[in-house]
Amino acid sequence: MDATRENLPALSRRKRFFFFLISYAFFAVLLLTGAEIAARLKGFRPWTVKQADIVVEPGGKSFAPHPTLGYTHLPGQFKITLAGTYSYKATNLDNTLRVTHPLSTYRPGDHKKEIWILGDSVTYGQSVNDEETYPWLLQERFPAYEIVNFGVMGYGTLHSLIQLREALQSGHKPQVAILAYASWHDVRNSFIGFRQKMLAPAYLGPLNQPYARLTSDGKLNIFMDTIAYREFPLMRYSAFINAMEETYDRYEERRAHSHEVTKVIIKEISDLCRLNGIEFVVAGVTSDPTTSDMFDYCQKEGMKTANIWVDLNLKENNNLPYDSHPSAAAHRQYAQKLESFLRTNVLRT
Repeated sequence: MDATRENLPALSRRKRFFFFLISYAFFAVLLLTGAEIAARLKGFRPWTVKQADIVVEPGGKSFAPHPTLGYTHLPGQFKITLAGTYSYKATNLDNTLRVTHPLSTYRPGDHKKEIWILGDSVTYGQSVNDEETYPWLLQERFPAYEIVNFGVMGYGTLHSLIQLREALQSGHKPQVAILAYASWHDVRNSFIGFRQKMLAPAYLGPLNQPYARLTSDGKLNIFMDTIAYREFPLMRYSAFINAMEETYDRYEERRAHSHEVTKVIIKEISDLCRLNGIEFVVAGVTSDPTTSDMFDYCQKEGMKTANIWVDLNLKENNNLPYDSHPSAAAHRQYAQKLESFLRTNVLRT
């Protein structure tokens, strides 16, 4: 009888422990369920990975690893098919850059003055044929010059800086260098989680990516990382967790100072051009407060800026439903705007 009484307090403590455990679990489930419902009502959804439906012929790929740029295009002529229906032709030279005139007209020993255009997939001309890209169209408008298309799919402004440094080290330089800037380059330059998340379904393969951070005294530090997104647990199933991940992405972008990183990169490009006697132009392909702020910065630093933005929300200016990149009609507008700017403010021809 006495032993039984002694066991009662211990038994009672266990009951209380399990009661509180079950209660806390219940309230936790209730709280998470409420958070999930609230997230979905606000328009959030679980993260869905949509693999890019792209077929590259021949070879199945158009990228190769590069020690400082992470990756470059492969040389050759490719047929690229999107969504099993829409196809375009892309031709890359032996130096991996896309052609700006027919292959048969590339002659060794030509000594034309050059105009280099640095940029991403918009400049490269993703989803349009060689002869429809705006660098090709500019070549037709400026036959006395050699237009060189440095655009590569997925590149940011940091890539452009690295490309320019390495091209100048070869002892070759242009008369004009044009940087095609887009506000989305900021996160590419810092390579934060948001950018890695975007690349997760891409067809780049297991490649590297250069990225930059600022030191305490505002200098540029360049690093290299693998293209591999590390997702939050359960974000493919929970809208609430996916919303938390997106909130963290915004915090990470503020902490990485992506926009300020890009400003320092562009200043380095400008200084490099000035040192080598190259006319430098920043051409904006986006129209938003971030681009406006970048233009204000560039102008204060004495750089020339050209607004070549085209409204890609208009049906005729994109290749949807197959691809959201600029259409041939949009590239004609880029070329016309750049031609006008160059003739008026740079070449005066």
